[in-house]
Amino acid sequence: MESVHAHIQNYYDNLSSTEQLAIDFILQYEDLDNLKLKIIQEALHVSAPTVIRAVKKLDFRSFTEFKYALISSIQIPQNRKTEKSFENVINSIKNDFNQTMEMMNKEKIMEIASSILESRRIICAGIGSSASVANSFNRKLKNLGLWSNNYAEVFPIRDIPDIVQKEDCIIVFSLSGAEEQIIDLVTACKVKGSRLIAITGLSTNPLTNLSDISLMTHQSTQKRKKLRSRLMLTVASEVIFETILLIQNTEKA
Repeated sequence: MESVHAHIQNYYDNLSSTEQLAIDFILQYEDLDNLKLKIIQEALHVSAPTVIRAVKKLDFRSFTEFKYALISSIQIPQNRKTEKSFENVINSIKNDFNQTMEMMNKEKIMEIASSILESRRIICAGIGSSASVANSFNRKLKNLGLWSNNYAEVFPIRDIPDIVQKEDCIIVFSLSGAEEQIIDLVTACKVKGSRLIAITGLSTNPLTNLSDISLMTHQSTQKRKKLRSRLMLTVASEVIFETILLIQNTEKA
């Protein structure tokens, strides 16, 4: 049976922006055991039918079923989430990895890999801490003999829309999916007709909505806003790269 996060990955694009906000609120709520529809209504000013409709679009029969599916998927006990210990760090990374792997939808991964291989040029972009993920992915594509280039600074990223063409592919790594420079880039390139691929954290974000293909990763709720781990973006990039190799080897066979 698919995990709750696999359901979210598969059906998230079918949700309206309001429904996505409701699902994001549930995912980030720390005390899931005591979460009620009334709390969501008051926090987001949305109706209970909107929340229930969102849950059903994710292929769950009720809000309660969805909530307890989430609770059962969390490996770190709720009453220990706020404790600071090495064990909890390890468990949190394990949980993020397991949930991210459950979210690696085969059809989406194959579509992303095929789009990269079919493109005239590939542009890998990311800023801040996500830049290292884009840079690593770019180097691997170059090692395969593909035309690929990496952009990680504000001014070079700003110039991308001037050089891309319809036959090119742009793959953006962004945990938040909301950086202003990245959104400006994607918006301008969308006008050019370039293929846009977004790898983000699981959330409602403009980058996902603007992209042709979006792949989300799981990220445990963290109170810190800076120095957030990009490890799961790296995991997703590794899955995509291995799929590219798989397609190439299959074609050669």
